[in-house]
Amino acid sequence: MQGTAVLITGATGGIGGACAQTFADAGATVYLTDVDDDAGRTRADTLGPNAHYHHLDVTDETDWNAITSVMSDNGHGLDVLVNSAGAAIKATLADTTLAQFRRMVDLNLIGTFLGLKAAARCMRDGGAIINLSSLRGVVATAELGAYGASKFGVRALTKVAALELAPRNIRVNAVCPGSIDTPITAHPDFADDDTQAYVRSIPLQRRGTPDEVASVVKFLASRDSSYMTGSDLLVDGGTAAGVRTPKKHERENN
Repeated sequence: MQGTAVLITGATGGIGGACAQTFADAGATVYLTDVDDDAGRTRADTLGPNAHYHHLDVTDETDWNAITSVMSDNGHGLDVLVNSAGAAIKATLADTTLAQFRRMVDLNLIGTFLGLKAAARCMRDGGAIINLSSLRGVVATAELGAYGASKFGVRALTKVAALELAPRNIRVNAVCPGSIDTPITAHPDFADDDTQAYVRSIPLQRRGTPDEVASVVKFLASRDSSYMTGSDLLVDGGTAAGVRTPKKHERENN
């Protein structure tokens, strides 16, 4: 992907960081963005001279305008946008505050909307946008109402953007990760979950890795997916395919 300029939001996170590494390894010029400036600069430094860090609050349209201006000033047109910034809270609807719900919508959905809007304005024709939705944006899950609602919305925006940007040959797709080993699931909200039982219910019998998601993101950014737009790609170990009953020997082996 030499000669390709890639902008990644949430680049200090598990999946965003893996995407940054994957694109840098492929020879792209990578713009890492986040609100954790120290972690962002450190990560960019490890990726070499073709990696640049800039502060970006995805909920702030002014920040979006600033980062696209920086890329232009550096002589880099926007070729690939990876909307990876996001967060999750786990609570029943009854226990979710209005502020918490709005925060999920702001970060996960409005942040994606502003990224799409910025890309529509300045992305070069023939570019690619990859939005990070979630398995929870495909299959409803109890106690993840705010998160799921925002991620269902990401899929809807993906399809609308794919239709609107198709005349410019800009492809827009969504990746829907299932259970991925990232810091999000280490949050205290998830402490009461029976993780081992959940993993046994996954057909592939394990959680995914950020690198496995990043590989799919890179595929959607590459010419190998040149006839794909408006799609949702599940990276979930088979969870959405249906239901399987965990076996006793699997519990004993784990």
